[in-house]
Amino acid sequence: MAKRVRTAFRLDEPGWRALVAEVAAAAPGWSREDWLNLPVRDRVALYSASIDHRDVVDMLAESRTVHGPSFLVERGTHRIRLGEPVDAPDWMFVAQEHDLVARVAVEVAGSSPVYVAGTSFISGITFDPTADTVAVEATTSRGTVVPEVTMRPDAVADAESGERWADQTEASWWVRLDLDRSEPITLAVTVTVDGVVRRTEITIPALDQRVRSVDVLATDSGVRLTADGVDLRVAALTQEWGSGTSPLSLDAVAQRFGTVATIPSGRYAVTAEVPLDLDDPEALCRSLADRAIDFVDLFVTARGWSPGEADVSLVVRNPIPVADRGRRRQRLLLDEIREHAGPLRERAVVMCFSGTGAGDSVAPIARGLVERGIPVDWIVTDHSVAVPEGVRPVLLHSREWHEAFTHARYLVNNAEFPHYVRFREGQRYLQTWHGTPLKRIGHDIENPRLTAGYTAAMEREAKAWEALLAQNAYAAGVLPRALASGARTIVEGYPRNDALALDGDDGPVRRRTREALGLGDELVVLYAPTWRDSARDARGRRAFVSHLDAARVHERTGATVLVRSHSNAAAGRGLLASPGVVDVTAHPDITALLAAADVLVTDYSSVMFDFAVTERPQILLVPDAAEYRDERGFYLDLHEMPPGPVVTSTDEAIDVLMNGDTSGADRTAFRQRFAPLDDGGATGRVLDAWLGPVSGL
Repeated sequence: MAKRVRTAFRLDEPGWRALVAEVAAAAPGWSREDWLNLPVRDRVALYSASIDHRDVVDMLAESRTVHGPSFLVERGTHRIRLGEPVDAPDWMFVAQEHDLVARVAVEVAGSSPVYVAGTSFISGITFDPTADTVAVEATTSRGTVVPEVTMRPDAVADAESGERWADQTEASWWVRLDLDRSEPITLAVTVTVDGVVRRTEITIPALDQRVRSVDVLATDSGVRLTADGVDLRVAALTQEWGSGTSPLSLDAVAQRFGTVATIPSGRYAVTAEVPLDLDDPEALCRSLADRAIDFVDLFVTARGWSPGEADVSLVVRNPIPVADRGRRRQRLLLDEIREHAGPLRERAVVMCFSGTGAGDSVAPIARGLVERGIPVDWIVTDHSVAVPEGVRPVLLHSREWHEAFTHARYLVNNAEFPHYVRFREGQRYLQTWHGTPLKRIGHDIENPRLTAGYTAAMEREAKAWEALLAQNAYAAGVLPRALASGARTIVEGYPRNDALALDGDDGPVRRRTREALGLGDELVVLYAPTWRDSARDARGRRAFVSHLDAARVHERTGATVLVRSHSNAAAGRGLLASPGVVDVTAHPDITALLAAADVLVTDYSSVMFDFAVTERPQILLVPDAAEYRDERGFYLDLHEMPPGPVVTSTDEAIDVLMNGDTSGADRTAFRQRFAPLDDGGATGRVLDAWLGPVSGL
């Protein structure tokens, strides 16, 4: 029953009333022990359901998905504070053994001796080095050693702890083990915080005699890795960081698809055919901040082995000050800025795909705002996102971002802002959305799997929209209902398709994109499938589902195949490139790729409605249409009015490519229905509809 209450936010009113009745009838039969055996959020949510406090149940579900397991535990009393006042019996807030969870992170380098750095704490309780302790035991077949533990502050480790309430800056430590790693080492870490004792065991893998030490050196432009002549690879998002021979130079900026950009933030695994280790294992005695190589737009830190990670990693971070990083500091920063908020300013804040993009309909709208004399701050996750000329890039979660959002009069987004934003009276928010939907979205999905955090954020978003953009009349009939929007709907075409409509078959965007991709006059096929809700890889990430054998298409037709995974499944796509096949998932502009393509192969993606502007051939490859219909559902019948042939296999797609597509009339009809307003002038009409025409123009 507690598990059902966790997802009560998905229930309609009759479903909620039935759940309340069931819980209220059962609750009197539960003992106090029964209640306390549940995790604190479950017991409080269950109690709140029993007395029909849905707002509390929804708040707890949102907190669970947004903030994770973190909550505040008072020292001494061990009373739990969940972040918001909750009307429940006091005894429910007394932390039980299972509520007091240890978090232990370790990093290992060196073969003899072995250095271990770690951060250990009880979640929710601030670590106090004058009263709390960390003890370490290391065991091999030859016995157990108990090294001296040296505590040291590490503000970066605190920022990475995931703690929203407790300050764990003082919870970091290091030890030297006078052992060798010819066999595994069982590391037992015992943390004692405010009388709570927890022991965690971690197995450090053995290193064989082939291990090579990786030396990480700072250069003027990046880092250089050497490993005694061993060929190294760096698993990365960019092609330039994906391969190389030792010494491997990794510039802080690299060319991607003809554009110079800063390396994206993230963790990059350093791999080779032999085991690796850090050349300087004593580096683990220093804090993460002290170990970082400082560049203009990022920090790079070499890391040793951690559970579930490579032997050696490079962690790339944005240059946000440590004082502003992490959930706890973000909470304090938000409180500070909101408390001292001034009047709204004649500026705009825009965001595209949660800060990871700089295109879509947001880009032409942003340029149009600048032309109207309205300064634009473009929010980016890191400096690898190249924003349009004339706008200011602002790092997400930075102090500048919070200041900009709090004071901007104009807001533009194609998805949603972070969960923690609070919209202000007088802000004018244009929601451009990100495509005409074929598949059901939002409230129209019969069995939604959306989290409580996302659901709550979207509800707040929809209430804040002044206007919602739809590409066509059909989308205008779907989006407001599916997104629970009462905003004015603007139907003037999609600004993102202006460039596509104006470019034609030999325009500058098409030529420039093909040149950047190294393409000539050959046939270019763009394969752009969408993601599947239920398809997951072994790590639980959304899997990239491909029904097209791109290599076979190239072999049979001579076409170059561009493969673009949906961003939701990009992390699990693996290696896609091969002779005649180019992975363009990381390309920053889908519109440019559509302009470069001669043929689009897709499935249920909204790109079919955008590519319709070109009236070039499309193929819908949908062998799993029945399963997708049953799982997600469609608004339209794919076979009723398709933009091109509907096929179920690579061979059928190849047959269409080799024998020609005779569905020109279908393509014209499809464009007339779904893209009649995409004529190259949508941006101006949308801005006029949103803000009013500019006087004198």
